[in-house]
Amino acid sequence: MSVVSHRPVLQVRNLQLGGPGRPKVIIPLTDAHEPGLFAAARRIAASRADMVEWRVDRYEHRDDHAKVTRMAARIHEIVGERPLLFTARTKHEGSDWHPSSDGYRDLIADVCASGTIDLVDVQYLNPAAKRCIEAARANRIPVVASNHDFVGTPSASKIGDRLNAMASMGADVVKIAVMPRSPQDVAALLAATAECAETSRVPLITMSMGPLGAVSRLAGQVFGSCATFATLGDAGSAPGQLPLDDVLSALDLIGRDL
Repeated sequence: MSVVSHRPVLQVRNLQLGGPGRPKVIIPLTDAHEPGLFAAARRIAASRADMVEWRVDRYEHRDDHAKVTRMAARIHEIVGERPLLFTARTKHEGSDWHPSSDGYRDLIADVCASGTIDLVDVQYLNPAAKRCIEAARANRIPVVASNHDFVGTPSASKIGDRLNAMASMGADVVKIAVMPRSPQDVAALLAATAECAETSRVPLITMSMGPLGAVSRLAGQVFGSCATFATLGDAGSAPGQLPLDDVLSALDLIGRDL
């Protein structure tokens, strides 16, 4: 029997997040301009990537909700059946975008209502997080609650507390990314993932960023992370993301006998 067969599953289109098997690989779209976004989406459509993340905070028209929803629809058309994760990262978690809490909520609510996305990222520490989750729920859009620490790595117990807090908010998937300063920090992230995976009611996505944390992006299925992020000829959306083909090869090798 697979050691991961008991893990929770979220079905999104034809894709299962969680459960047995290798983690799904997500490619971020980060270009600010439409021609670059279209070109990157076409590369993803021709690749073995499982999902797409659109980092709308990098988009030049991020504050024009009508343009954002039209672009989301166009990206979805290009990438086909691959689920589209909509992510609006703010200044507090690795972006230069600094909306008001109402502005953050309104963008997420409008895109969820548009029917052009499959999942939405909600920063759980944002003051509008609860209202964002409510808006997503009203439109039947699954929520990936997220937390990013670009400064350091909390203890394993604090990482676990954050994952559990995000699940308690009503998220369908919970995600945490931390910055390691030592191998012990990477071990703390992996230990917290393994412990939470034993009891979590929702799928987990966890990673340790930067070169030191690369192992966490490649061995997620061992510890309980259901997805990882990779690059496809472009700059990534966070430190330490690795090329898609290398990630897929490593995931297949590590998970061969699981």
